[in-house]
Amino acid sequence: MNLQTLAKLLGGEWKGNGEMEIQSIKDLEHHSEVDPNALYYIASKKYIAKHQKYKDVKIALTIDSLSDLFPNAIIVPEISSKVKFILAVQQFERKPSFIPGISERASIHPSANIGKDVTIMENVVIQAHAVVGDRCILYPNVVIESGVEIGENTELRSGVVIYYNCKLGKNNLIHSNTVIGADGFGFYDFDGIRYKVPQIGNVVIGDDVEMGANCTVDRAALEETTIGNFTKFDDHVHIGHNCRVGNYVYIAGATVLAGSVTLEDGCILAGQSAVAEHLTMKKGSILMGLSGLTEDSKEKTAYFGIPARPALEMHRIHSSLGALPEIVKSFQKQKKENQ
Repeated sequence: MNLQTLAKLLGGEWKGNGEMEIQSIKDLEHHSEVDPNALYYIASKKYIAKHQKYKDVKIALTIDSLSDLFPNAIIVPEISSKVKFILAVQQFERKPSFIPGISERASIHPSANIGKDVTIMENVVIQAHAVVGDRCILYPNVVIESGVEIGENTELRSGVVIYYNCKLGKNNLIHSNTVIGADGFGFYDFDGIRYKVPQIGNVVIGDDVEMGANCTVDRAALEETTIGNFTKFDDHVHIGHNCRVGNYVYIAGATVLAGSVTLEDGCILAGQSAVAEHLTMKKGSILMGLSGLTEDSKEKTAYFGIPARPALEMHRIHSSLGALPEIVKSFQKQKKENQ
């Protein structure tokens, strides 16, 4: 694709040689030499100060105030430059393409309802009364148990398992080996006997949800574990039974929600964080990495630490820790003098 064509696709202006071919998109941070045929996204003075190699860039996706630094450039508005970059990357994405069809090696129950233009690969299992929407793609070894409903344009990568009666909306992407609808962790000990509490609910997932590899979402004990629209999971995320996860939530890798947690819309959970059972993270609140939340959060407030506290409070605590040895030493000295 040449410079002029990409600029038009992005709704931007261009300067330099419009016929110049762009062969790839690269990042200054990861290469010792600049590729003269690659497009680089450079949209801030801070980035330029950090990466002096910008001087060798021949083709840039940039903003007006920086465009004079480059011989060839696509110029986009500063406020939407990141979105324009994402759209540019989409032009170079080379995802596998499939001709819709159902493998002879798939096992599909006669009562299952399969939509139009689906792709169902080898060793997929679809049990009784399951519903698979139009244009879904099911990779090898996917298991769809009885009564499951999957909305249109949903893609399930290899090894995904959807347990019975769970529901997924449209336009979802679930990466390999994720399990949705396994039993919640419900047990009760009485008189020397450990009883398993039946988990008779299900999982209901909205639209435009993406889950990374090796995630687990447990079914509810009685009603529904729910995941809202446009929510995104990294790899190795665990959602306990009865949780209610809102819309536009981000959850980074190795994060755990205990049972009956509520995440309201717009929450962000950084990597290896955890939320104790029956708590609520209010709308727009943030749990920073390696933190454990043990009380309900406040709206639009960042928390970190174990137990997690509001970030400003925890910063003050941490800034005082360096003085703690001298304070203890002084206290011990006074205690000894007073004896």
